[in-house]
Amino acid sequence: MSCSFKFDHFREIFQKAISGGYEIITLKQFFENDYNSGKLLVNRIDVDFDCQRSRTMGEIFDELRIKGSFYFRLHSKNYNIFAFENFNIIKELLRNGHEIGLHSEILDFQNICGQPASETLRKEIELLQQQFDFKMYGIASHGDYTGYNNLDFWKEHKAEDFDLLYEAYDKKLWEHSFYISDSLIKGWKSYNNGILNENDNRCPCEIFNDGHPVIYLLTHPFCFYWRHFHE
Repeated sequence: MSCSFKFDHFREIFQKAISGGYEIITLKQFFENDYNSGKLLVNRIDVDFDCQRSRTMGEIFDELRIKGSFYFRLHSKNYNIFAFENFNIIKELLRNGHEIGLHSEILDFQNICGQPASETLRKEIELLQQQFDFKMYGIASHGDYTGYNNLDFWKEHKAEDFDLLYEAYDKKLWEHSFYISDSLIKGWKSYNNGILNENDNRCPCEIFNDGHPVIYLLTHPFCFYWRHFHE
């Protein structure tokens, strides 16, 4: 198995997790305690720039008969969540049993546009639920280059205040898991129970051998490709 960011290896990562005895679940399932005992892989996908590649990820999950939690932005310069094909992609993910949530950037919006963060969040949740005809259970805070940290909002607010089950960095998961992310874009980083692992840039397929009881895996569709990054 040769590690890369090609979709072929993306599939291999999840195949190895399955063969290693990991039960692959959504964040909703984790926070509802809807899983069997044993090893867990909590499967999160943040859609920062590319909706089309999120469809590809969904198709790979469907092939492997596993589910993921996909979080979409409302303020991205790169895609319109309500564009015809993007709308179809999200509805397709919902039909196939995947979880959909908001990739929230409410403090960015508050500081740039002058709109109160709490009011914005309530409106955005309602808008997505109405347009896509589903119940949203959680959100994942987006990290941007604005200088504002959207996670700061949750220092003074709780998910249940917005009729949500969780925010994706809730301590119940963040401080009790081995977190792996492709946030270095073409490389991996990891945290153990919320503490950064210095100089550990191993691919998830290598980390599975360590046998962590709960792995929290975050991937971004734009990082992966079939032939090359700019296809």
